[in-house]
Amino acid sequence: MNRQIVTGKSNLPGMTKKRGRLPPIPDYNNYILSRGEITTHFLMGGIFMAIVSCLMYDSIYVWFVLMAIVVLSLNQKKKELCIKRKLCLEKEFRDVILSVSSNLQAGYSIENAFGEAYKDIVLLYGKKSLMANELELMMRRLGNNELLEDILSNLSGRSGVDDIKNFADIFHIAKRSGGDIRSIIANTASIISDKQEVRREIDTVITEKKLELMIMRYIPFMIIYYISLTTKGYFECMYHNLSGWILMTIGFAVYMAACHISDRILEIEV
Repeated sequence: MNRQIVTGKSNLPGMTKKRGRLPPIPDYNNYILSRGEITTHFLMGGIFMAIVSCLMYDSIYVWFVLMAIVVLSLNQKKKELCIKRKLCLEKEFRDVILSVSSNLQAGYSIENAFGEAYKDIVLLYGKKSLMANELELMMRRLGNNELLEDILSNLSGRSGVDDIKNFADIFHIAKRSGGDIRSIIANTASIISDKQEVRREIDTVITEKKLELMIMRYIPFMIIYYISLTTKGYFECMYHNLSGWILMTIGFAVYMAACHISDRILEIEV
C-alpha cells in the first residue's frame, strides 16, 4: 500500500469536518441490551424452562415461576456480552497499535499514524467495528485541538481494558517527559501481540472442553426424557406432590450450581 509521508495535520477522517459536536461516546463498562438480544434471551430461556417444567415437574404452571430465573439472569447476560465486547475491543486495539507502530517507522507523525491506522482497521474489521468508531472519534477530537494523550486517557477509562489503560499511562508519561514514542509503541505492540497469542493458544485448548461442557449440560434432561419414554410412570411418584417437587427442586439447584462452577473453571484470564 503506497502511503504519503506527512507531518502535522492532514485530511484524515474527521479532522477537518464536523468539528465541534462529537457523536455519542460509548462506555464499554456498561452494556445496554438491544431489543433483539432481550427477545433472544427470553426466547431461549423460555424454551429451556419449558423443558425443565415438563420433564422435572410435569406442570406448565411451574414454567411461570421458573421464568423469574430468566428475568434475573438478564444481568448475567449483560456481563457476559460486556466481557465479550471488551475482548473484541482489546483484539482490535492490538491491531491498531501494530498499525501505528508500522506507520511511525514509515515516518508519520504520531497523530497521522493513528489516522492511517483507521484505514487499516476499516479494511480488517469494517467501518462499524469498535476501534474504527474510536479512531474516527479520535480524529474528530484532534481536529478540535484536543491532546492525543488526553484522548487516549479518556478511552482507557471508558474501555476498562488493562492493555489500553497501560498504554495510555505510558504514552502520557512519555509524551510529557519527551521519551522515545516510537520505541515505546513498538515495545507495547510486541507485548500486546504476545499476550494475544497466549490467549489464542488457551482458547484453542479449552474449545474442546467447552463443547464437552455444552453436551454434558443436556445429558441429564436426555436421560430423564429417555426413561420417561421407555418406562411409563417411572417418575409419577415425583410429580404433583410436595416431596417430589422438593427433591426435583434440590436437583435442579445442584444442576444450576454445577453449571455456574463449570463456567468459572473455564474463565482463564491472561
